[in-house]
Amino acid sequence: MVPVAYIEHQLPGRVRLRVPSRRGDVPFFERVVRELAKHPSMRELTASSLTGSITLHYCEPLQSITAAAADQKLFKTGRLERQNKGSKSKQTSALYEGPGLAGGIAVGLSGLGLFQVAQGNVLGSAVENLWHAFGAHRIFGRLDIAVVFAALGIYQLLRGQIFGAASSLFFYGLVLPHIAAMEGARSGSWVSAATRTAKAASIASDSTAETAARAAGSLLDKAAKK
Repeated sequence: MVPVAYIEHQLPGRVRLRVPSRRGDVPFFERVVRELAKHPSMRELTASSLTGSITLHYCEPLQSITAAAADQKLFKTGRLERQNKGSKSKQTSALYEGPGLAGGIAVGLSGLGLFQVAQGNVLGSAVENLWHAFGAHRIFGRLDIAVVFAALGIYQLLRGQIFGAASSLFFYGLVLPHIAAMEGARSGSWVSAATRTAKAASIASDSTAETAARAAGSLLDKAAKK
């Protein structure tokens, strides 16, 4: 059965898919990377079996890539929707309700941010801003936002506003190993896929060289007979 890849987050030229049914299935994600990396519209492709996610950077409409994935029976894409009878599996329910809850929290935090602006509490500590710069670059892939937060971090560092609250520092310490584990799993998948691709290219090259040698030998034999 072809697994379903749910569109979790999408921006122009970038989309993150989640395949919950294949989470932890390393060979599946290696195959996805190996096959879709050949698509002419693909700029960059990363996959993590640890989180069950696939991130695509592409230069043409996404439909051509998802159609190729469906044709190769890698996955079919879909959005999280409520079923007609209201009956859902526990996993699907969690996936559907999760983004809504996250959106509500995001709105609430934005409101608190405006409140703090009105109170004159605009900038955090140097560590907080540098952490935001790290997150903007590694999670969102937004170098422009990362540069802004890095500049704010340096500014606060020069003012002597270095450390934030203890709770924030503890949280950063908990999150960093998790990010490192995700990056390790993703790089491992890339290395495996790259190794297999290199082997395939080597075999194809050897086969081509052998064919050329045979053709040359045949021509020389014919010339000698003449």
